[in-house]
Amino acid sequence: MSRTTKIAAIAAAAVAATGTVALTASPAMAVNTGSFTATLNGTMVIDAGVPASCTSSVLKGTVLSGGVNATYTSATAGGCGVTVTPGALPWTGSSFSGTTVKINNFQMSAIGCVYGGTLTGTASATNFPFTATFTNQVVPKISGSFICPSSAKITAKYDYKQP
Repeated sequence: MSRTTKIAAIAAAAVAATGTVALTASPAMAVNTGSFTATLNGTMVIDAGVPASCTSSVLKGTVLSGGVNATYTSATAGGCGVTVTPGALPWTGSSFSGTTVKINNFQMSAIGCVYGGTLTGTASATNFPFTATFTNQVVPKISGSFICPSSAKITAKYDYKQP
């Protein structure tokens, strides 16, 4: 795998290692509190100069009291071509509003490159189960050598459900 493809795969982990989801709900409806699992729906595409993809990812966490914040306690990514490691877990979240999904403060690393930041996507519904879609989200580099691109674009879908 080329260096550029490996670096692109790193960015895939950015979604897999997403820290916090702020989901949205209409004023009359809040997201259910309790544990949740989000499973990658399809392939996560990462473009850091050369497109790459991950074939599996699972995020687990809890929607906190009142249904306004989500915290992720675990994140995995696989089939990326390189080892991707989520960092700084658990991640914290922000309030729900409409059908916007925000993933804040996530962090991940691979082959010496660390990426993190905020992703903004859309949810297919205002409560579980729903699919969150992230399209061409820019993930900035936090640290790493000169071979690490300054950013990558990420596109992915996750299916969220509660037990």
